Amino acid sequence: MAERGAHLTGTSHAKPSIFEIVAQDSLYSTLQPALKQIISFLVSCNPARYGWLHQWSDETYLIFNTFLQNYYLKNYSASFSETFYGLKRISLSEPKKRGRLSGKQKNLSLIFLVLGPYFKDKITKFSNEQRLNELDGQLSKKGWQRLLSKYIAKGHTIFHILGEVLALYQYLLYISNLSSYPTPFLWFASLTLTYADPQISLTTADLLRKIKLGTFNFKDGIELFQQTVTCSLEFGAFFLQFLQWWNQEHYYKSLTTVPIPPAPVVPESAKKYAGICPICHKKRRIDTGVAVSGYVFCYQCILIEIRRNGRCPVTHYPAKEDDLVRLYIE
Repeated sequence: MAERGAHLTGTSHAKPSIFEIVAQDSLYSTLQPALKQIISFLVSCNPARYGWLHQWSDETYLIFNTFLQNYYLKNYSASFSETFYGLKRISLSEPKKRGRLSGKQKNLSLIFLVLGPYFKDKITKFSNEQRLNELDGQLSKKGWQRLLSKYIAKGHTIFHILGEVLALYQYLLYISNLSSYPTPFLWFASLTLTYADPQISLTTADLLRKIKLGTFNFKDGIELFQQTVTCSLEFGAFFLQFLQWWNQEHYYKSLTTVPIPPAPVVPESAKKYAGICPICHKKRRIDTGVAVSGYVFCYQCILIEIRRNGRCPVTHYPAKEDDLVRLYIE
């Protein structure tokens, strides 16, 4: 992509299209769901060993994302998704230092890439929990806690709308060539995106040839390891994008073509427990199912159990409040 900026001077830069910017942002948003799918697979294989990963999935992704983005910012002056699309970050406030990001710019980028989404997800989950508790009449009886929860939920909604409007406004300015910053976060850090320069380094084939010639050293080993990990991540990113496209294209078709299996036959010995909560052993009140196991409980019983132990009391599968599904049975 270097030929796109060959005619530019040292004080200008090649602007990526809005489609490339939106595409890299879309790729970034698929990293966390992908990691959670891997964690869910591990938990399903061995709940006793990997159950804690499900409980701390947000923090696990935070650590993984920190190392990943820090590596790419340090070596490529770009995030992982930006590097995948051949982009890099440059400073508009310091035109002479466009080769590498300064320490302050790298730290700001890391905060916006890692800590920003983490706290946003936490506040979103807390806000959703408070709305559910308000609908169920489970808000704290203490006045200040009730007000705090109420204002956090309303404040989250307001800031979310303002953030989306501001992001759209910045996109429009960027498309109209009225701004060099494609996102509000890059504007705050005085950074913008341009096409990355071609990387001059030994290829994997060259490194393997050095092993055959006997000139392979420790530094080459580190380089080979980095290239292997980088290629694996980029291939995985491409695979994620392909799966996302495939699911969108074939979603409705898959719903109509796959036959619905018949419901399993309920054994006679289990019919006497119909309508009984497995926890309190009484007639269920406000039927609520656990999505990860399929068992149905009283809402109050399973809510306390999930908050206390974080798992289904029958199957011991890890579960959260988000896995509770209200059932409206007549």
